[in-house]
Amino acid sequence: MGNSFIEKWHKFPVERKIIISWLISLFIIISVSVLLYISKKEIYNSSNLISQNAELRSASDKLLTSVLQLEINSKRFIITGNKEDSLKYLSNLELLKTDLTNLEALIKSQPRLTKFFVQIQKTIQDDLSKIKYLTISIHKFKISDSTITNQEERVYKKLDYLCQALNKEVRQTSEDQIKLLEAKADKNFKYFLILVFVYLLLLTILFRFIVSDVKKRRVLAEKVIKNRRELETIINTTPALIFVKDIEKKFTLLNKSFLEFFNIDKEKILFQDNKQLIRQNERWLADEEDDAIIKNKISLLNIERQTKLADGTIKILNLNKAPILDDNNNVVSIVGVMEDITKRVEFQNELMDSRKKLSEINKQKDKLFSIIAHDLRSPFTGMIGFTELLINDFDKLSEQDKKNYLQNIYSSMKNVLALIENLLTWARLNLNKVEFNPIKISMAEVIHTVLKTQNVAASIKKIQLESYCNDNIKAFADEDMISTVIRNLVSNAIKFTNTNGIIKVNCFYEGEFVKVSVEDNGVGMESDIANNLFAIDKQITTEGTNNEKGTGLGLIICKEFIEKNGGKISVVSKVAYGTNISFTLPK
Repeated sequence: MGNSFIEKWHKFPVERKIIISWLISLFIIISVSVLLYISKKEIYNSSNLISQNAELRSASDKLLTSVLQLEINSKRFIITGNKEDSLKYLSNLELLKTDLTNLEALIKSQPRLTKFFVQIQKTIQDDLSKIKYLTISIHKFKISDSTITNQEERVYKKLDYLCQALNKEVRQTSEDQIKLLEAKADKNFKYFLILVFVYLLLLTILFRFIVSDVKKRRVLAEKVIKNRRELETIINTTPALIFVKDIEKKFTLLNKSFLEFFNIDKEKILFQDNKQLIRQNERWLADEEDDAIIKNKISLLNIERQTKLADGTIKILNLNKAPILDDNNNVVSIVGVMEDITKRVEFQNELMDSRKKLSEINKQKDKLFSIIAHDLRSPFTGMIGFTELLINDFDKLSEQDKKNYLQNIYSSMKNVLALIENLLTWARLNLNKVEFNPIKISMAEVIHTVLKTQNVAASIKKIQLESYCNDNIKAFADEDMISTVIRNLVSNAIKFTNTNGIIKVNCFYEGEFVKVSVEDNGVGMESDIANNLFAIDKQITTEGTNNEKGTGLGLIICKEFIEKNGGKISVVSKVAYGTNISFTLPK
């Protein structure tokens, strides 16, 4: 029970403890004051009673003195009969009556003395009046003085007895009142001492409790201060951005990383909202989140958000927010932990790019092995076959057959050479060994030079080459790369265009770019082939209109060259109508 009370006491707030201590002290002070007042009142009443008894005793003594004086004057008058003694006697008798009246006024306050007064009053009024009459009549009517003396002796003895009894009773009453007063004073003093002791005891206990509580609170405060310092040290050393807001969305705590990240002084942002930190649209979103946390008491985790700093830098943050609740489960503040994941996201993007590049390299490797295994092996197989026929049947073959065999060997070797050149170019490109020197080039001159090299191949199939390009059109690109691209595209167009066909090379401005297109009216291709024409992992090889062989590697090289120069390449084709391959270059 005691431990339970002490535990409850320690749980009380300091303000409540002070109020309880004050009420207990006030109660004890009021009790002591009431006791002192009652004691004072009793002492006052007893003092009044003692004073009255003293007056009553004095009046009683005075009455007794008056009776004795009356007795003396009465005897003197009886003996002398003088008028002077008679007057003294009468004067003493009036004085006795006056003393009796005074005594009557004092006795009224003490009813138990009334019986003595009534007897004295009756004796004075009845018996003493008779003596007065007889004393006056002694000389006038010659009454015997023995009769008067006997009656007078009896009356005076009676008065003396009654006055002595009254005096004794008054004295006894005074002594009783003094004893009662002393007893009450002693009792009240004891009560006072007890109350003072209880008061001091309670104050000591309360003081001990309060001192103990103060000590515990001081120890607790020291621990809180120590923990707060440790927490501040931990918070300020962590790279995470930590903040605390009140329910009015104003910052109450900010760690060092937060201030350094936003490059702002603590004094400028503390107890302010986030207007100085983020843009309007971001503030609206942050306020919506804070309202949801305060209203629904929920936590928001792993929110990825892009923010723009005051210096224009774009950062990506991972944000976590949670409510801080009091003992009544009410939200009192919001704690937030942010992490700058810009580098992580950039690394992830770089990793994805690396994976993509690795995938492209693997595709290129597979393509390379495919070309080596098929496209490079097949021509050599054909050339070995023809040379074997020439060696074994040279004398038997006609001149025309020999010429045809040699022509086939020549074509195969030419294709192998073109393939090897493409392979070397592609390999240098992937190894970043191809020099890239972009300059302002005249597209008309580049196209004209390329078409001159393709005239022989086009004339064999009686294909007409046409160019439509203004001399003023210039592009910012590497001339050798663009020449290679146009040469490959025109060569492919010749390969897949029928005899007497037309190939057009067009060049014009399109916005901020120069657009070049190679258009033919050849056999065209299906859409699924056109969509994968520049894909390294797709094996697309078809024979030309005169059974020309190809690897598809040239178009892949074209795509990479165009993209390296900051452009894009695309194809539009329809079976039996022809193909249009176009690309763009920056001005």
